[in-house]
Amino acid sequence: MERPCLSEVEMASAGLGPLAIIKTESAQVAVGTLGICIAGLVMGKVWFMSIEHKKPRTLTPQWQAATAKYRAMQKQDPIRNM
Repeated sequence: MERPCLSEVEMASAGLGPLAIIKTESAQVAVGTLGICIAGLVMGKVWFMSIEHKKPRTLTPQWQAATAKYRAMQKQDPIRNM
């Protein structure tokens, strides 16, 4: 039993999944690009939501004390930049 011949459009859209309903190639590229952009924005938002409540490690009292000690040892003056 032979398989029926597929048209060029059917062959091009055979492996596209949900994008197969969009007929033109430029529209498929546009929708794919939009999908990737939206996925990136969602992942970025999730990432920033996961770290927004954390303090940077440079705000700890130990870090500030070590920075002050290092500056005194190096004779650094942040006001005069010496």
